[in-house]
Amino acid sequence: MSLAELHNKLQELEIPENTYYLNGIYGSPDDNDKIALAIRKGKFFVEYEVYFKEKGEKQSTKTFVTEDDACQYIYRQLSSGAS
Repeated sequence: MSLAELHNKLQELEIPENTYYLNGIYGSPDDNDKIALAIRKGKFFVEYEVYFKEKGEKQSTKTFVTEDDACQYIYRQLSSGAS
């Protein structure tokens, strides 16, 4: 799953964009007080960092080596709370 596919699936579930941040491309324009995905350059490859940022500090940080794994994780986190 790509960021665009994840965003589309979250829209289908009617999950508000202000509850997630997807590397500044989709969702909220900032990552404060929401689940977030940031893409960054790692030592040997691109890393996908998923975290919850509260009061300016990252909590529950998980790092993935594929976009698909990171997107699947966020999808599971957000869809489990959707009705």
